[in-house]
Amino acid sequence: MIIRLVQDIRKALENELYFVALSSALTLPDICGKAAYPTERSSRKRYILWYDEEIGKYEKNPEDKDDMPYLSGEVIYSLRCSLLHEGNPSMKNDSLRTNQPIDHFSLVIEKAKPFEIYSDASTITQFGNEQKREYRMNVRRICMILCNVAETYYKENRDKFHFNYEIIDWDEVTSHLPPIDMEKVFAELAKSDSEFYQGRKMGENE
Repeated sequence: MIIRLVQDIRKALENELYFVALSSALTLPDICGKAAYPTERSSRKRYILWYDEEIGKYEKNPEDKDDMPYLSGEVIYSLRCSLLHEGNPSMKNDSLRTNQPIDHFSLVIEKAKPFEIYSDASTITQFGNEQKREYRMNVRRICMILCNVAETYYKENRDKFHFNYEIIDWDEVTSHLPPIDMEKVFAELAKSDSEFYQGRKMGENE
């Protein structure tokens, strides 16, 4: 599932289907979190634990003294819930740590670049005694990170992914069968219908 989903996300980005890609990418920590913490009942806790361990701790600048906003597990989980359940990429501060609110959240969409390098931006603006915390997230960047990390995690921990389902690629399964000549099929159906109505008409005339 991980490999196929990652492939679909990358195809969506290639075709500039940004919100299709982002919505799908935000489910990857759900899948990996379930594999990593199978006995944890809280999906929120699983999600945040896996994301922070594999991605979040690298998103925060260790030299940061101002506690700048960054893509923590709580931030990504909040975005995931808003986008998947409400259809909008809003950031809910009541679901974040009180010392790390995001007052203004922006999503950046842009066409693919030759070197696939994209950036985010984090700022804190002071207005007298009031502080405004902002974060600007690039959709391509977060999708690339989630895809790359989830794909690597799956390849290194295949034994943890024991889910009860099967994905059947019907085109692959039936690839060895000869192609169906639909014109011939329709011609035979038309012939059968014609013979049926002719036989029925003859029976009515007897």
